[in-house]
Amino acid sequence: MLGGLVSGTVAGAFGGLVSVVPDAVRTWALIPVVAVLLAFELAGRPLALIQNRRLVPQEIIPRSRFEGPFQFGFEMGTGVRTFTPTALPHALVLTVVLVGGLLPGVLAGLGFGLGRVLMPLTRSLSGDPSGWDRHLLGGLAWVGRWCAAGFLAALAVLLLGW
Repeated sequence: MLGGLVSGTVAGAFGGLVSVVPDAVRTWALIPVVAVLLAFELAGRPLALIQNRRLVPQEIIPRSRFEGPFQFGFEMGTGVRTFTPTALPHALVLTVVLVGGLLPGVLAGLGFGLGRVLMPLTRSLSGDPSGWDRHLLGGLAWVGRWCAAGFLAALAVLLLGW
C-alpha cells in the first residue's frame, strides 16, 4: 500500500499544479479519454498503453508470508516494475490529476496499493498457488470488466458529488 500511497500523493500533488486550468476544461478533457479507455475495457479488449513491462521477480513473493507480498505491492504501486494488462491505472492517474487533487490522489493510491497487495497475498495464503492462478486466468476478462464498472461508478461520484 505504501507504493500506491506514494504514487497517489505524487499524482494528487501534480493535480494541484494543473488546478490553474478551469474545472470545465479539465473535466471535458478527461471525459472523452476515459470514455474510450472504458469502452475498450468493458468490451474485454483493454488498450495496451505506456508501461515499464518488467515483472517483479517471482522469488520476491514467497520470500515470506507477508514481506514478499508487501514488497511486491510497493514496487507495483510505484511503477518501478510494472506490467498492466489494462489501461485503468492510466485512467485513474489522469482522473486524479485532472479533477481529483491531493486527497483523492492519496485515497486512490491507497486503494490501488491495497489491490496490489491483496493479489499476491491471497495467492500466497490460498494453499494452492497454481490453482489460484488457473482460477484467475479463467476469469480475467470479467475481472477487468468489474474493475472498469467500479471505476466508472467512482468517477461518477467524483464528478457529480465531489
